[in-house]
Amino acid sequence: MSIAEQLQQGRRDIELPAALVLAGGERMQCEEMLRLFPGKRAVMRARWRGRATLVKLLLDTPSGRRNARRERAGYDALRTAGLPTPELLSAARCADGHHVLAFAFIERARRLGDWARAAADAADAADAADPAGRLDAAALGLRMLARLHRNACGHTDPHLDNFILAGELVYVVDVGSIARRPNTGYGRWRRNNLAFFLAQFAPLQRARLLALLPAHYAEAATDPKLQRAIARAWHRRIARYMKKCVRDCSDFAAQTTWRQTAVWNRALYGDDLADFLRDPDAYIANGALLKDGNSATVARARMDGRTVVIKRNNIKDAGHGLRRCLRATRSRVNWQGAHLLRLNGIATPAPVAFVERRRGPLRLGGYYVCAFCDAPSAAEKYRDAPPGAQELAWFETLFAGMRLAQICHGDFKASNLLVTGNGVSLVDLDSMKAHARAAAYRQCAAKDRRRFLQNWKDQPPQREAFAEILAKTDGEV
Repeated sequence: MSIAEQLQQGRRDIELPAALVLAGGERMQCEEMLRLFPGKRAVMRARWRGRATLVKLLLDTPSGRRNARRERAGYDALRTAGLPTPELLSAARCADGHHVLAFAFIERARRLGDWARAAADAADAADAADPAGRLDAAALGLRMLARLHRNACGHTDPHLDNFILAGELVYVVDVGSIARRPNTGYGRWRRNNLAFFLAQFAPLQRARLLALLPAHYAEAATDPKLQRAIARAWHRRIARYMKKCVRDCSDFAAQTTWRQTAVWNRALYGDDLADFLRDPDAYIANGALLKDGNSATVARARMDGRTVVIKRNNIKDAGHGLRRCLRATRSRVNWQGAHLLRLNGIATPAPVAFVERRRGPLRLGGYYVCAFCDAPSAAEKYRDAPPGAQELAWFETLFAGMRLAQICHGDFKASNLLVTGNGVSLVDLDSMKAHARAAAYRQCAAKDRRRFLQNWKDQPPQREAFAEILAKTDGEV
């Protein structure tokens, strides 16, 4: 079966290496899948005419033909403007009649998105919420976007994955998203394009990026229209991601049957996770029990080479089950809440999977799996002494991030805040809420604040230190 036929079938596991035969009989030896959009297109590393080549295969559909035209037009626009982009070697058809675009492969290049993700992964290992490497990658992307705008171009999909770094030079890729705009000033279209780029980053990171805006955007840093455009783009991104993280896509796998819904991170899938999805209770029984309460059972276990925490939300009685059966399970709330926190640059153990037990539309409890964070809780760490200056700064960053995102935890016990070596990580997200209206957030945040200070009612030094930090963030958590 040819590569194009596998792509048409919507497969996610296209067999490589394999030959892609062009209409004239030439063969491209495709060696590695770089990006795959099942049923639409594939981006592969290949060998062709003795050189490394990046091949884009687009199915011959209306959208595929349109994208092929856009690739050519975007490439021509970048070349006319003198902006760096990999050389287009060929635009042809394969033997199956689909579109093939061959670009020079830039050796030892790194996508800015990969750089940012590597920084985030390193931060997970060190429990840091705001990795510096992500900001460095973003700054390079921002400068490249400014160059595009100065040359009457824009990138309609300016994600970090669409900029690559080779040596000291940043190249623009995904040239089908390049748009020409004749006016070169800071106008409405460029403002919205800049806002789209900035909305990829958490509010605290975004504030730092605004301080790095090139001179070309001198008037943008204080422009209220830009702030409103960023807010609109950010809310759209959050809404899309909350839907994406519970459906089948490139990042997540989802399976729904009459008896169960399961969603997991594709990159973390392995034999152990497969065993867990088949029988969650048996997997918990083989782990180390951390808590066996009426409302939840928590266990620590090894899963595909990593230590994880599994939380089972229990149904207490028939009345409790009846009240919960039509609501989102707490396992789903934890899963979506963890992704929301991480999008906002707020630390929480990395989510791995969640499972909901069902009877058709009725939900009967569930399981949530996340990475294990080997760190003491705030209750343990500050039992005998108040936090130091660095630790107070971590709490201030946490509270400021939650305020900017208008997120309330809902159960701010000291045991639900883990103090790691680089910051504070939130756990137990069953009651977490994100508010669209400022008034609703302020009311909820006041409850969080009171609950947080109540942790230290018998420890005046700790209470005084934390109260001072809360005052710096407008008294709102």
